Formats: sequence, structure tokens, C-alpha cells
Amino acid sequence: MELFLMSPPGRGWALRGRNNFRSREAGQVDARKARREWLELARAIEARGGTVVALSSPSELLTGMPYAAECGQVVAREGAAPGFVLPRMMSAHRQAEKEHWASLARRMGFEVVEPGEGIWEAHGDVAHFDGATLLFWGGRTTLEGLEAASRWIPGEVVRVRVREPAFHGNMALLPLPAVDRMLVCPDVIAAESYALLRERFGEQRLLTVTEEEIRRYATNGLPVGRDLLAPSVVPESVKARVEALGMGVVSLDMSELCEKGGGSSRCLVSRAWVDDGAVRIPDEARLSAVAKDIEADA
Repeated sequence: MELFLMSPPGRGWALRGRNNFRSREAGQVDARKARREWLELARAIEARGGTVVALSSPSELLTGMPYAAECGQVVAREGAAPGFVLPRMMSAHRQAEKEHWASLARRMGFEVVEPGEGIWEAHGDVAHFDGATLLFWGGRTTLEGLEAASRWIPGEVVRVRVREPAFHGNMALLPLPAVDRMLVCPDVIAAESYALLRERFGEQRLLTVTEEEIRRYATNGLPVGRDLLAPSVVPESVKARVEALGMGVVSLDMSELCEKGGGSSRCLVSRAWVDDGAVRIPDEARLSAVAKDIEADA
């Protein structure tokens, strides 16, 4: 079962931390429109076979919760329930989020674990490709935080160092497993890390994009099956390259969540694969239940 942990914006959603290059200069957001954008993405995921698990924020102060890539990381554990590794967030206004994600994870049947030292921003700094787990540091996640979290990551781990404006690894690299390629931005990846990627995965599988293109979220679309759910701000040239690989590109209006808030479709989910029956989804966390609340505002 393919799970997508998500959290809809609340009715009073606003920009609070303004800790990325988009949100720093953005005007006020339209919370009602942001909620509709979130629901369109969630429904697009489920239409392609994914299962959305939605945690509504218990407080209007937790304005970062919609960017659920930082909610935690699900990991497989042989002979035991899957683990849920909690984040250690850089921004003070986001640090209380993990208590609420931990509560949901326990109710679902995950074994919740703390990563340890340093800053580790979880799924936003994790990617999977060709049987390996890529862990990123150098944006917000520190090397100390990466190493603490890596103790819980099974199998092969590839460490990749990034730099601003890629504040997370998901702004530097996007796996497209359906076509056996990755979009990669060498401009924001340390030279030694990029050399490691070429050696491990083969240069022919790495399709490069520029720093200017990642500022328009070239690597932040969400691939689900053979479709890329991408914000409309992604450059047409990047969409064309993805389509030339044999994938479809679904363009989503994300003016509030992405163009102002600074987080794209990939930033709004923590994705996990678990065995059928390994976890249970509370009824109130089903998309059907959350959608009713959002549609009531329409």
C-alpha cells in the first residue's frame, strides 16, 4: 500500500516562518484557496492509486503542518511494525508539529522513534532510487542530524550534500522511477556528492536542470505512477523533457501553497510503502472525511 501522509491548511492558515526564498517576499495568502489547492492534489493522488492519510492541524499556530514532507519518515523494519522516525526541525515554530504526527503514527500502528542529535527535516531530505535511500544535508538538515537518522534507515544509504537555494534535498533531485531517470541540479549539489551520484547511478540516468529551473520547482513535482503532479510554475521546458521520457505531466494551480508559501506538491506529502494490513487508518484521517470539511467552505 502506498501511503501519502498529508495535512490540510486550516481555515486561518497564514505564512508565519517565511523561511524560504518564495515566502520571504510573498503577500498574504488566501487560506480558502489554499485548502482547495490541497484537496485537488490529494484527490489527484488517490485517483492514481495512492492512499491519503490526512492529519488536520490542532492549532492555527502550526502553520507549517501542510508541508508534511517534514512530518517524519516511515522505514521498514524486518520482523517488526514499520518505524516512524520523527524530525528535528530547524524552525522553532514547527517543532511542536511532531507531537501530533507521533500521536497519529502510534494510532496507525507505527513504532515511533526519535532520531537523536542535530537537525533532520525528515522526508524532505530523503529520496529513493534503484534500491538505495538518498539522504541529504547542507540545507536545513545538518550532517549530525543526517547521521543520527541514518541509524534507522535500512539498506544502502547515499549521502548527498546540497546548498541554498535547495533548502531540502527535494529541491535538488527528483527520482522518476517509472522511467528510470532522475532530475538533478548540479548547481546546488556539492561536487563530491554529484560525482558519487554519477558513479552509483550512471550519468545517463541523471538529467540535469539549472538553479533557475529549481527556483521554479523543477524537482518538486510529485511523481505518482507515470504522471508527474506538478505546480503550474514549473517551466514548460522541464515539463516537455519529462513528457519526452514517456510520462504525463498534470499541471496544478498552487498559487497559495507553492508560489507564496514556497512548498510544492512533493513538499506536501510524506510518502511511504507499507504492506497491506501493516497499519490501520483512522476514519477521521481518511480523505473522504477531510474533504467534506474543506468543501463546506467552498
